Amino acid sequence: MTDDKAVASKLRKRNKIEREGQMTFDERSLPDRTADLAAVTRALDEVPDTAIAGVHVKASRFEELLKSATYREARMLADMWCAAFVFTKTGGAPAITTSTLRLAARDAGRVQADAASVAARFAADYKFFHWPIEFPRVFADGGGFDVVLGNPPWERVKLQEKEFFAARVPAVATARNAAERKRMIRALEHDDPRVWAAFREAARRSEGESHLLRNSGRYPLAGRGDINTYAVFAELMRSLLAPRGSAGVIVPSGIATDETTRLLFGDLVDRGQLSTLYAFDNRSGFFPAVGSIITFALLSIGGASRPATIAEFVFLARSTRELADPERRFTLTAEEFALLNPNTRTCPVFRSRRDAEIAKAVYRRVPVLMRAGDPVGDPWGVSFTKDVRHDQRRRALQGLTGPRAAPAV
Repeated sequence: MTDDKAVASKLRKRNKIEREGQMTFDERSLPDRTADLAAVTRALDEVPDTAIAGVHVKASRFEELLKSATYREARMLADMWCAAFVFTKTGGAPAITTSTLRLAARDAGRVQADAASVAARFAADYKFFHWPIEFPRVFADGGGFDVVLGNPPWERVKLQEKEFFAARVPAVATARNAAERKRMIRALEHDDPRVWAAFREAARRSEGESHLLRNSGRYPLAGRGDINTYAVFAELMRSLLAPRGSAGVIVPSGIATDETTRLLFGDLVDRGQLSTLYAFDNRSGFFPAVGSIITFALLSIGGASRPATIAEFVFLARSTRELADPERRFTLTAEEFALLNPNTRTCPVFRSRRDAEIAKAVYRRVPVLMRAGDPVGDPWGVSFTKDVRHDQRRRALQGLTGPRAAPAV
């Protein structure tokens, strides 16, 4: 089922009115309930468990916790906040808006049963997970985890039509171009209603996930552009850290060099939370199921109270042994990032420490051509244009346009 555009528009206007002049509700509006949960879990941890009787006591009290009004209300409140972004907006269906959430925060018992049911259904479908509720003591006592480690999925949030249809309707996946693929997909509404319905549901789901990531405020740096889950997880892992904690994550090396992740990477640099980034190519077969041309990185992030003034890098490594070679490692400070890549704030790629030192020496003597956003950063009056004819020739040479490739010159 997809959203009714008219209903979605009305709900958007209604929600805007309800939010005006009032504090915005979000998952962080749960401090009292999570503080109560933290107190219960502290008492739970104090029960001796060296004997089987103590283990049974702990298990019993934990079951009581999950059934308690405090836990159920906190979970419902957080589920409703997430469901507000992804629930299906159609005429006659229950709606979740700011007023619904404020009512739930004040008096959970007064929340309409249909709204609570919607929240529970979408929570089960999307598998919402609320860290302060599931680990209340971690966030109440220490402000987060001391260590966070992960290898998150590397997937685009936007539904990939070729991947979706590859096993279901291969002819759609192998269509000659996007326009033909769109026509074939529309024809499925009559030719194969079952696949059509599955596609519409998958598209609706990806749109809901994208809406939450872009507009919830939880991922202000990674929830942009063509969102990839690895960047979202990296931002999440940083947010879960205690002030003096550390996070280690395996991600594509594009987190340091790509346009879509430059805000996240730049913020890590500016806040001194980037510790190390060791990038490898996959030709040695670290990940057999991933293409050999894929590059990935071991990214280390520090908590907000342990800033690193210098970050260490290795690029294009083929084995972990290369990390021990001082000639392969180079360092960059926030000021050196601003020196080398002041406009994009992405990471320059160097094969060796010597290459990095030469580049830094050159840029200290000869500044960049143009510094975007700086009133005096463009003394030459530079402007950029795209040569469309050159682009067409390039595409022709690649065999991407026309029945025949242009001759090489």
